[in-house]
Amino acid sequence: MKKVLSVILAVIMLVSCTAISFAADSKSTALQFNKDGKFKILIFADIQDGYPMEDDLIAFMNQALDKAQPDFVVFLGDNVMGPKSIPGDVDEYVKGFDQALAPLIEREIPFSFVFGNHDDETMPSLTKEQMLEIYQRYDGCLAYDADPELHGTATHNLEVLSSDGTHTAFNMWFMDSGDYVFDENGEKLHYDCVRKDQIEWYEQTSKALEEKNGAPVPSFMFQHIVPADVAQQVMVTLPFHIGDLAHYDMDDGTAVTYLPNIFGFKAGMVGEGLCPSTENDGQWDAISERGDVLACFFGHDHKNTYQARVKGVDAINVPGTTFRSYSSKIHQGCMVLTLDEKDLSKYEQETYYVTSLALEKGSELPNLSRSKANYGFYEFLRIFLKVLLTPFKMLANVPGKIIYG
Repeated sequence: MKKVLSVILAVIMLVSCTAISFAADSKSTALQFNKDGKFKILIFADIQDGYPMEDDLIAFMNQALDKAQPDFVVFLGDNVMGPKSIPGDVDEYVKGFDQALAPLIEREIPFSFVFGNHDDETMPSLTKEQMLEIYQRYDGCLAYDADPELHGTATHNLEVLSSDGTHTAFNMWFMDSGDYVFDENGEKLHYDCVRKDQIEWYEQTSKALEEKNGAPVPSFMFQHIVPADVAQQVMVTLPFHIGDLAHYDMDDGTAVTYLPNIFGFKAGMVGEGLCPSTENDGQWDAISERGDVLACFFGHDHKNTYQARVKGVDAINVPGTTFRSYSSKIHQGCMVLTLDEKDLSKYEQETYYVTSLALEKGSELPNLSRSKANYGFYEFLRIFLKVLLTPFKMLANVPGKIIYG
């Protein structure tokens, strides 16, 4: 009898494992370049709002989606916050998901996401695993947890098939960069980072993709918190600790100051000090060595739009989309990435600024909470700053230098 039960149990386990494997594979092959060989991604970083969400946010999301016509959407963390209606109520919290995801569902656009530090603390009564389950109820959600044993939740990858469907042409990595590191007394020490087990998972999965496709698969990486290596290049960093004078004294003995390093980034703006983890488990070295990641995108610091080249990999801070939390009225927006399978060694990147979209004909943004004149003023400031910094852009052509451009 025991042998019979053992056989039945083995069959059940085999079927279950097959189903799980199929589910993971189906998610990995659900995306494809269109017949013209293009694939477009729209990124919203730090929408950081809860039910009822700001009318401006929903209007901007709708307008950005209609303008970009993306094949896929990424939420870059600090997504759905606790409800403003009834704080702490789970049912009201879920209404925030209804609002944030409705524009995508109406247009039948698939999406995925990473968690941010505020996602983890916004509803203490829910775990991130439970939050993932909420996301997965919605049509088009492709997020999953590749390995529940890994640090964090919903670290995963999604493959994008070629236009003819014959092979994986591109890949997307979604890394949970955690929230905070605490001391033995439960006090916050600093922000978290992508950990060693996640890095090992990335390396193993990357090599498996290469073996399956016969060559490294070009990819993007998405996460919420900026890696230490990027902060140490984009900000003036000293080779020794300086205590309270430092923005962050890093665990490797260096000190990240409050001053932007004008030679450390090639484009965009540093509107606030970068907020990485002081720890570094080697994520950037790993992706640099593997060589398959074209660019890593993160949010977290709402006012930053810089683009840097760090150890051969593009590091790009997507501006905050939020209308509820702090943001830069000059650089608030989202980002659009366009891939062409004819040459996947490069990509097109465009930022949709809220001010620019608000001034387009037919925009619903003016007079919701800001006037058209208000948007026009901040659009003028953005263009003025761009012109003012043009001399620095000219220096970007100097060989061997990465500077503001």
